[in-house]
Amino acid sequence: MRNPVLTFIRLGPSVAYVLAAIFLISMVLLAHYPASVWAWWLYMTILPVMREPIFQLLANTGIEFWGAFTISMLAAVFGVYLAMRPERYPRTTFIHAHVALVATASAMVRVVNTQAGLSSVSLPQVLHGDWSMLRITDSRLGMALLVLVFFACLCSHIAMIRRIRA
Repeated sequence: MRNPVLTFIRLGPSVAYVLAAIFLISMVLLAHYPASVWAWWLYMTILPVMREPIFQLLANTGIEFWGAFTISMLAAVFGVYLAMRPERYPRTTFIHAHVALVATASAMVRVVNTQAGLSSVSLPQVLHGDWSMLRITDSRLGMALLVLVFFACLCSHIAMIRRIRA
């Protein structure tokens, strides 16, 4: 029972990357079908969880929509391979899990600190023109994803410590 549970936990970063790809698809669906209730539901469900990482990825020069989608899907597929063979590439598994943790945690921190008005707006936020922030409550999906990715990172830490001791 231990091995399937640990494999599921190690798949946490892949779930985060697949969710990022689904968020990108929801953006396309919303652009093509703006009256679709399902497209809006999908977009608004994943928005609090993947808004910040995806928009930061899209802000990079040279990375457009399909580039971000390809990066997300390749990272997800690579994560599945790493989850199936954790003992083979422990450092890569460590890095893969921590990139997903940083992305998920930055999204969750950003969700907690969002605002729409001018009250208590920090000066750097005003200077960068970050006026599109909506007050979004924390989502259960985001917390579940954060916990899953955190435990995947914990598994990678344990594997690294075992490898160092051996």
